[in-house]
Amino acid sequence: MLDTAVEASAVPKTETVQPIPQPDAVSAEQNLPVLRNVKIGMFNVGSALADLLGSGVWNRIMIADLGYPATPISLLLALNYFLAPLAVWTGQRSDHTHWHGYRRLPFVWGGRGLMAIGFMLLAFMTVELAETGNSIWWAGIVAALFINSVGYALSGSTYTTLIYDRAPEHQRGRAVGLAWTMLLAGYAFSGALTARLLPEYSPEGLLGLFGVVVALMAALWFFSILGEERRRSSDEIRHMALPQTRPNFIDDLRMVWSNRTTRLFFLYIGLSFMGAFAQDQILEPFGGQVFDFSTGETNRFAAFWGTTALLGSIIGLASYRRVAQLSYARINKIGLGTLIVTFAFLALCAFTEMQSLIRPTLLLFGLGLGLWNIGTWGLMVSVSSAERAGTYFGLWTMASLLFRGGGSVIGAALRDISHLLGASYAFSYGAVFVIEMIVLSAALMLISRLNLDFKRQVSQNEVLLALAD
Repeated sequence: MLDTAVEASAVPKTETVQPIPQPDAVSAEQNLPVLRNVKIGMFNVGSALADLLGSGVWNRIMIADLGYPATPISLLLALNYFLAPLAVWTGQRSDHTHWHGYRRLPFVWGGRGLMAIGFMLLAFMTVELAETGNSIWWAGIVAALFINSVGYALSGSTYTTLIYDRAPEHQRGRAVGLAWTMLLAGYAFSGALTARLLPEYSPEGLLGLFGVVVALMAALWFFSILGEERRRSSDEIRHMALPQTRPNFIDDLRMVWSNRTTRLFFLYIGLSFMGAFAQDQILEPFGGQVFDFSTGETNRFAAFWGTTALLGSIIGLASYRRVAQLSYARINKIGLGTLIVTFAFLALCAFTEMQSLIRPTLLLFGLGLGLWNIGTWGLMVSVSSAERAGTYFGLWTMASLLFRGGGSVIGAALRDISHLLGASYAFSYGAVFVIEMIVLSAALMLISRLNLDFKRQVSQNEVLLALAD
């Protein structure tokens, strides 16, 4: 997240030779039409499909259907987050590297191509492992997920930066915000689609599901941004390649980190992201192992929480705009409170094995997630200074990705350790939900002490840019 903001603000304006003006080969108008914006945003529907294929379908099959421990599965799926530094490097390279006149498209299409290859390799390796039981196929699974994670790192930030390049300044918030909204809508669509394509696990069904979904998401990734980057001439590239004065990153980072509020807010990000996403890799297995839900039923989990997450985000943005007393800090606290109640209900579902409470709790989870997301990213914009916005946003981005990945691994490890010590599946999952509730409560106490309950004039464009992933 925040990749667009980082790319936009990391390098201050300096006096450089201006490139030769060129006509825009993409569009002659000043505005980005909404329908064109929707076309670009369809890329994120493919991204939602990819995310659910890994952390919604594959993890459930490996843990609940094939019986493997959750910890190694979550570690492999968390590679996306742990390779976050590569995404920062890729974004910087796409500013200064050209391939046949293009800067962003080679990284985006190259990275997404690797992801498609990685997913198909993952399907074949998983089926071979399930059929033969030979541990040699684990090497293929590791290779597949590593390829997938590298592809994600290469293409994530460069796609967001492509949107930033494509839209005029006054429409960048809307352009990125609409694309981000389509990501949430994609989760709801993806859950319904995968549930229909794979109602029960079978080797043939798994290969068929991956084949259809990979073809669909690859088509979305290709056509959504086809023609959206203008090809630069050789003269323009030569002028853009002239040396520029660059800031000293270490000095900026040291100055930012010296601020006490920055350090405490960094800690808050760590607590809240770990608490919210410790369930990331075990929610679908929870439904399978505690309630004996089918693969199709647990695939629908994303449809439940994804729909209300979209609703919660819309409510958060609309409330901030229309209610004078409602700051991002208050929206954030409401979201955190909702998530705390959610995990209390999930723990209750686990300990009592109350199946009827699962679906309403997932709807509540999505609502809290949407409100917390808007409040947290709004606070990130509010507490960052304009002079060093790139350094601030880079710090927040790194914290959110690393702590989210770390939280998902810790949640899976706690589930495994508890079960190895003799606890039932119901108790093991319930213990993770209780710990998430405690960690989020600590995050709520911390953010309440930071005195950020003000309503700075932060435009929705800034917040929507911060929300981009």
